[in-house]
Amino acid sequence: MKLTERVYVVGGGSLGYGLSSPYDCNVYAIDSEEGVLLIDAGSGLGEDAILNRLRDDGIMPERVNALVLTHAHSDHAGGARGLKDQLGLLVMASKRTAAIVESGDEAQLGLEQARRDGIYPEQYQFKSCPVDRILREGDIISRGAFRLRVLYVPGHSHDMIALFDDSSQTLFAADTVFSGGKLAIIDTEDFSMKDYRSTIAKLSSLKVERLFAGHGEALLERGGDAVRLAHERFEQEHPPLSIV
Repeated sequence: MKLTERVYVVGGGSLGYGLSSPYDCNVYAIDSEEGVLLIDAGSGLGEDAILNRLRDDGIMPERVNALVLTHAHSDHAGGARGLKDQLGLLVMASKRTAAIVESGDEAQLGLEQARRDGIYPEQYQFKSCPVDRILREGDIISRGAFRLRVLYVPGHSHDMIALFDDSSQTLFAADTVFSGGKLAIIDTEDFSMKDYRSTIAKLSSLKVERLFAGHGEALLERGGDAVRLAHERFEQEHPPLSIV
């Protein structure tokens, strides 16, 4: 589904666009002359649907040559191995995410608990995946007119990154903030409300027009309102709102 001239959403589950597996996050594709960059990979259960969505949007899957993982949770990173095997793409992630994704350690993934809680089917298995490039705070990923700056944004998970393009005021927010100023509050060992508060304060300093979150619908204008609302709730000591 085309969202802007260069940005498509090609995957999404029950908390998003419903384009692939119910267990998938929103999977975004940035089309450019250098090829297609995916942001997140879904759970791995909607892999064929993601590839078909690309084709439906006129994007041949063989043009996809890179993938950024925002964090290691299974709904975002579980599909990395299958897509890498099929497309031979370059996988990029933070150092912390890479360590988890490459090991496939279910305890670090929180997958054992997630299966017990019924978030994933009992038979679901995370496929470990090699990471080709480690991303650090301030690194730039250039794709056409986009110069995506890597931001370290812990809270929902300790390893999460977001991507921000200053010129278009576009934020690929992963699971930091959503429409209406909602957060993704979960009961896992890698969650930190203290870090989340700092992350929202950090994002509030950006001028955000377009907000592409890991779940829910993208905001194509006034995306900064969502960040502002979340920040105000923290500053006023009000309980944060959650999408889950």
